[in-house]
Amino acid sequence: MRKVDVAIARTSPQLADRQEVREIEALCLTAIGHARRTIYLESQYLASRKIAEALASRLGEPDGPEIVIVLPKEAVGWLEHKAMDGARQKLLRMLWRADAWKRFGAFYPVTAGSKAIYVHAKIMVIDDSLLRVGSSNLNNRSLGFDTECDLAVEVALNSSDEDQLRQVVLSIRHDLLCEHLAVQPTVFTTALEAASGSVLKTVESLRGSGRTLKPFEPAEVTENESILAENELMDPEQASPCMTKRLWGSVTNVIDGIRPRRS
Repeated sequence: MRKVDVAIARTSPQLADRQEVREIEALCLTAIGHARRTIYLESQYLASRKIAEALASRLGEPDGPEIVIVLPKEAVGWLEHKAMDGARQKLLRMLWRADAWKRFGAFYPVTAGSKAIYVHAKIMVIDDSLLRVGSSNLNNRSLGFDTECDLAVEVALNSSDEDQLRQVVLSIRHDLLCEHLAVQPTVFTTALEAASGSVLKTVESLRGSGRTLKPFEPAEVTENESILAENELMDPEQASPCMTKRLWGSVTNVIDGIRPRRS
């Protein structure tokens, strides 16, 4: 893309000398709300209940968009596994419950030898109209606590390059999926046409052995009782003057939750 307007969306926490900035949160929620056919997401985490609730709301609409999410199979390290994977399991279950019209798919990529590939991407593609890439994940920290910066390009209606930019946005989404599924673009395009433009059905038809995308299955995502799941200590929603006190309360709760008990 050349000579296009690029939006800068930021997250900046509240400090003593400045107000918080939550532009990334606003961008994500607005984009999700305006999607017509397909929401495609790649993220290191799925831990923001606010984002998940916005997705669940669209899944409840009879004519809402498909939602395809690519995530890592699991976080790296014991602490992140307990906190981020625990939150993800809760939110995936919520999205599956909301998926009355069977328009939701969550996947993780694997190598030709079936080893899980860790996803560190932060990408959102809405239909053929918006592309967002940057530093923010779909977790609370990225929406209000950390310092983040995303770039977004939105296709302007009736612009001279509208059709060309729509094709670029779609090609980026399709290139990502072709890489995950280990198929050539022509194969993907043929499958997409056969699926009447359904990205979810196309992914399902092209998944196979070797390098591919594997689905998170409801039966495999079990209840996670970790006190760190959706816990403010690991994934705070915002910084504030009372944050220290609130975090210390979370620390003591965590310590009490994992302290060995005498039998």
